[in-house]
Amino acid sequence: MRQQTIESTTIGKTVVLVGCGNIGSHLAPHLARLPGIARITCIDLDVYEQKNLLCQDITPQDVGRSKAGVQARRLRRINPELTVHPIKDPVQNIPLGQLRADLILSCLDSKEARRYTHQVAWRLGVPFIDAGIAADDFLARANVYLPGAHTACMECSWSEEDYAALEQTYPCQLGEKSNTSTPFSTNAPSSLGALAASLQAIEAGKILANRIEYAAVGREIVVNALSHRHFVTETRRRSDCRFDHEVWKFEELGLHPKAITVGDALELGTELLAPGESARLGVEGTAFVAKLSCLNCGKTRNLLRLQNRLTPRERTCTCGGSMIAAAFDRSEYIDEKRLGHKALGRSLASIGFRAGDIFTVASPTGQAHYELGN
Repeated sequence: MRQQTIESTTIGKTVVLVGCGNIGSHLAPHLARLPGIARITCIDLDVYEQKNLLCQDITPQDVGRSKAGVQARRLRRINPELTVHPIKDPVQNIPLGQLRADLILSCLDSKEARRYTHQVAWRLGVPFIDAGIAADDFLARANVYLPGAHTACMECSWSEEDYAALEQTYPCQLGEKSNTSTPFSTNAPSSLGALAASLQAIEAGKILANRIEYAAVGREIVVNALSHRHFVTETRRRSDCRFDHEVWKFEELGLHPKAITVGDALELGTELLAPGESARLGVEGTAFVAKLSCLNCGKTRNLLRLQNRLTPRERTCTCGGSMIAAAFDRSEYIDEKRLGHKALGRSLASIGFRAGDIFTVASPTGQAHYELGN
């Protein structure tokens, strides 16, 4: 019998690469050479530094340049037919609609950013491959996930210690790099990052070629480069997992955020309401800020804006101090009963919404999801 080969039988695939550091810089050229890919989105907030030359697949000319931009140019050089979209921003700030693809690949140091990216993949119903390295133990790993109500997610394998280790976001950190997708350096050798990237690229090729039966779905692949041992561990769906495993169904509105008001968005939830109930508007992964206070002079500023879309000007007081939102000045949802007529008439764009954002309109008994257009 002739041995089967795993190669792409389709074209026009789209991929999102989150993180262009040690692993991501090695993964990018593999992606450029995978058949069938038409578009790649590269996401990373940071720029390459001199120290990255020792552990990341870059050249001296790349130092000081955007990581996402460097890898985008590299992808185009390898495969001029590719459409490449670099984004210099934390993944938490990017509208979910811009992250929709045939595959999402995570190469992140931050545990919180990895969890967020995994949840995005689940909401969108997009296959997700996460990779990581442990320099001290010389380990490289790749985890493959296929979103579904009954399939294992990243958090199914997490312990209480894993949750305790998540980076904490404090009010004084708003807008600072301490909560970015790459808060620290692993100082791992370049070869270990390349090994993890290779594992990730191999699994990506299977998924993009529609050969799911060969992919390590629901499993973790670990290579111990020190002892030359290889492990494959299965993750089972936990009934008590903290994540709800819901894959969203959402309606594409085709309206730009400038073309829809807060009141219009809340009215979309009318069918969900029982008599006497009011609708609430929210965006998963962020909160609404109602007031900012200066850490320096104590001055306050009232506003209505998504927390992760606060502008540098809004975060800076006239005295030069940092403006922060205390816990009681932030809320997960905004309620139509608590908003004045002026606030209801504001456009979604004016409070921080961008094209491609997916928002939730909820009632005490149900919820619906909507995507904003360009």
